[in-house]
Amino acid sequence: MAELKFYEVDADYIDYLSKIDNKVPKIDYSAKSAHDKFLCGIVLSVGGQNYFAPISSFKTPQRTNLIIKDANGNDISSIRFSFMIPIPPGSATLKDIANEPSPQYKNLLDLEVRFCNRNKDAIFSRARFVYNAVTIKKDPLMVKNCCDFKALEVACERYAASSE
Repeated sequence: MAELKFYEVDADYIDYLSKIDNKVPKIDYSAKSAHDKFLCGIVLSVGGQNYFAPISSFKTPQRTNLIIKDANGNDISSIRFSFMIPIPPGSATLKDIANEPSPQYKNLLDLEVRFCNRNKDAIFSRARFVYNAVTIKKDPLMVKNCCDFKALEVACERYAASSE
């Protein structure tokens, strides 16, 4: 199983997806935070589409997220599978944790990515559970609260084709 890494996604692609589904997470937090949102990828691969899931400061346990904990078991963040999105090739770049200017933020990112790699099986399992609950089982609450994965897959294919 490949190592999980963190990625930053092209803002134009996020803007494009936001027009398809208003649940797509915003990535530019410059007004609220010194750090933009980034994604953990690849958490799911479905029909040739690679899905990436956002890392969030949200720490309330839900069926659609996985709480990231530090070495002492304290909740520090979460992976939000309800808002995972398909990413076409070339629209995500590896997040350069080593060059983060803030030592505290760099430490947080290191903790998060290490947790993700220790818990890959749980991450892949939860991603598949959320995807299937929305696209196959059509669980009404999950459909209401999650991105429209099928619509985003079509949009991703269109975006990739227009970028060639």
